[in-house]
Amino acid sequence: STSISVAGNETVSLADKIKKSDTAKLIEYLQGQKNLKLSETAIKILEKEELNGGDFFDMTEEEYMQDSLARGLAKSLVKFTKECKNKKLKSFSSYKTKKDLKEVLAKYGVQDRRITDIPQFTPSMIFPFCCILFTLQELTYS
Repeated sequence: STSISVAGNETVSLADKIKKSDTAKLIEYLQGQKNLKLSETAIKILEKEELNGGDFFDMTEEEYMQDSLARGLAKSLVKFTKECKNKKLKSFSSYKTKKDLKEVLAKYGVQDRRITDIPQFTPSMIFPFCCILFTLQELTYS
């Protein structure tokens, strides 16, 4: 359910993003939603049924209960899918005013135009390995 905003920027619903998830990614996302309160039993059922992001939005309360999920969780999951369909993800390019930009920067911990608030990039462990490989290649071809 992709929509076009007035400014012409494409906005995507949260549902569109979740629909692309495989079973593992879907479960990981659902576990992060604390209001769902997924139990280990519920997670095992979702894994067993191999529910992916696309299937997730087609499920009914009755189908969840047939898969042995409790009625309360079944209701919560169906309600959650409806909320996801209505929630739009906003692209950074759609922030048109300084106020919009300040709000999004504040959300990520950057305030008062202090560039020092932006976390520094820290090279991963692969960087030293790449340096060693590069040095070895240089020695080999020299």
